[in-house]
Amino acid sequence: MPPENRENQLLQVLRKIPLFKGLDPPKIKKILGLCMHKVYQPEQLICRSGAPSDEMYILLSGELAVVTSEAVKLASIKPVTTVGEMGVITAQPRSATVQAIQPSNLFVLNKQQLDAALRDDQAMQGQIYLNIVQILSDKLDGDNARLRNYQLDKERVERRMQQLDRYIEAQAQRAQLALDLALRQEGLEQGELELYVEEQLQGLVPRVLIADDEAGFRNIVKKALPAFQIFEAENGKLALEVVHAERLDLVITDIKMPVMDGFALQASLRSQFPDLPVLAVSGYADAEEVEKHHFAAFVDKPVNLQQFQLLVEHLISQKQQQASS
Repeated sequence: MPPENRENQLLQVLRKIPLFKGLDPPKIKKILGLCMHKVYQPEQLICRSGAPSDEMYILLSGELAVVTSEAVKLASIKPVTTVGEMGVITAQPRSATVQAIQPSNLFVLNKQQLDAALRDDQAMQGQIYLNIVQILSDKLDGDNARLRNYQLDKERVERRMQQLDRYIEAQAQRAQLALDLALRQEGLEQGELELYVEEQLQGLVPRVLIADDEAGFRNIVKKALPAFQIFEAENGKLALEVVHAERLDLVITDIKMPVMDGFALQASLRSQFPDLPVLAVSGYADAEEVEKHHFAAFVDKPVNLQQFQLLVEHLISQKQQQASS
């Protein structure tokens, strides 16, 4: 593409960005002249929470993610959009950590250079500040709508929890009556009968092992699966010991771990426990390489918690169906 056509195309792209709305072509061209083009690779950090807001970014292609310190994905960012513009204008520290999850092309705009351009062009400064007010107003409207929806969801959940509490209390009373009756009729010791009941109930709670050398990520998984019994291991060798000692429904393993990595763990499990599904998670492994090891599924880090939860539920349900067939 000829350079002048590419420049015109970029000008049209920038004019669609809310921060630059209403700016005429010469002003957009002036901002374009301040931009530096950069390419970010997957897992490469764009900005970190708490760091100074000395740059803003314009995502032209690829995909970014807002992540936690444990590499859990909170939100996706797709082109064409800006990142970090509020901090550049307000001089507040970064409010989020952002990293690339696909090869991404970005324009990087330095705060000092932008400040100087705005000081030199009062009309451009006024329009951009007006745009910021509109952006903040739109975000406030969106936040209010989400807050209303959250409140409605919270009320529905609370009502449902009250119903479940009443149901659980009734079932507990029934169970106690059944236990008393069994003790009288069978002449068993209470401890023996309680042990039998406990053994029967174990099959109702899914048992999941998470093997990962990052304690933070293991903690995230535990919080994401509150209804499951979670076992932990720091590497593949310890994970194998847990699998031999416990009856499990699913193993979740990182790929890169010390002592024994996820690939070696999967090889051992396939030979010794072929019916046990293994879910691989990694922020570094190549998907094609992972596919060669025949995992039940593979999830990239940073993980999307909602999708992760649904996938875990699906894998366990699939295993239970296979076991009953």
